[in-house]
Amino acid sequence: MLLGLTGGLATGKSTFRRLLTDRMPFTVFDADACVHELLASDTGVITAVRQAFQLPTASPLDRTTLRQIVFTAPEERRRLEQIVHPVVRSHWKQLRSACASDGRNFLADIPLLFETGAEAAFDATILVAASAETQRRRLAARGLPPVLIEGMLASQWTIGQKVPLADHVIWNDGSLAELEQQSSLLLAQLFPRAA
Repeated sequence: MLLGLTGGLATGKSTFRRLLTDRMPFTVFDADACVHELLASDTGVITAVRQAFQLPTASPLDRTTLRQIVFTAPEERRRLEQIVHPVVRSHWKQLRSACASDGRNFLADIPLLFETGAEAAFDATILVAASAETQRRRLAARGLPPVLIEGMLASQWTIGQKVPLADHVIWNDGSLAELEQQSSLLLAQLFPRAA
């Protein structure tokens, strides 16, 4: 099965992904990790980002400065997405195709799954959701300033926009035990023979 996993910032998507992969073998693609890797080691992406945002060339790419730029100005965020998204999409599509050919279960963790129109590439989509209040509280606990939190939340569609598009919705305003129970129920529904 080829699954697309998405969610809003600080909804617990990574925790839910771990709960799924602890119970069922998946080949996993993590879009956030892919972006971090591209910004750390892909010379073509790094050069394009440095040029687009006039960042210094003599040091490692300053991701903190880049984050402040792109999450406080939507047009700057779109500029970064135009550089990074095609490369990320190419990576997960190649891995998805290999899994489909080999009969492996594939789980792609893509925060902007719906925003980029990628949902049709998967057998089913899973949305990990939480209230906006919970998202803000969790992001503030990470030490992020309110202006950056609001910019980050504005960079994604709201949970309300995503819910109607998802095949499965996992609500994560509660405890880890409740999230674990939802992961078990979802896997039993998706893979009834394995339950």
